[in-house]
Amino acid sequence: MVQLRATNQADIGTYVADGRGMTLYRFDKDSAKPSKATCAGDCAKTWPPLLISSPGQIYPDGVDPQLVGYVERPDGTCQVTIGGWPVYRFARDTAPGDIRGQGVGGTWFAVAPTGERTKPLPEVVTVPTPTAR
Repeated sequence: MVQLRATNQADIGTYVADGRGMTLYRFDKDSAKPSKATCAGDCAKTWPPLLISSPGQIYPDGVDPQLVGYVERPDGTCQVTIGGWPVYRFARDTAPGDIRGQGVGGTWFAVAPTGERTKPLPEVVTVPTPTAR
């Protein structure tokens, strides 16, 4: 059983988390039409795919059930998709609500309930402190 829950975060907007509240991500190098997962091997250690056993049940809360599905991975496992996009967790997210994977490499983004990318995190601009003379 897999739970999906739409969650809101001020910086990036509405994204999807799993049943434990962990952020789910999409990878721009995957494809949605047709659904194809390309993150495997070492990539899948850092970005573990959200897997479902077949047959399995997915319980979406705030996500249109018609946009939820799965794709078979090259190793034969089944990965949950939203809007056709395979979804992943990020190994460095350690607590519910963490979004440490947002924008990594310019290709990883928290997945919106439609399967689209969420907004990139705002850039933090640091202003140099004037030195005293």
